[in-house]
Amino acid sequence: MERNEFMIELNGIIETIHTYTRNPFMVGYTKELRKSMKYNDMDTLRIALDKLIGWYNEEIEAIKSDDYIFNKNMHEKAYDILKEYRQGLQT
Repeated sequence: MERNEFMIELNGIIETIHTYTRNPFMVGYTKELRKSMKYNDMDTLRIALDKLIGWYNEEIEAIKSDDYIFNKNMHEKAYDILKEYRQGLQT
C-alpha cells in the first residue's frame, strides 16, 4: 500500500479504533500515528503501527464475537490496512 493511500484511510482507521476504546494508551498511539505520518517520522511510525497491530492482535476476536459491536467489518478492514502498510515498510 502506498503512503498516499494509507493517508486517505488513516482517519477511518483511527475513528474505528476510537469507537471501541478510549484507552489512553490507544488514543496516544493513534495520535502518534497521525503525527508521524504528517512529519514522515519513520521510527515513530513503525512503533505506533506495531502497538496498534499488537492491540488488534489481542482484541480482534473479542470484537468479532461481541454482539454489541456494530462495525465489526470496519475493525477487520482497519486491522488489515494497518498490517498491510506495516508489511510494506519492511521492504
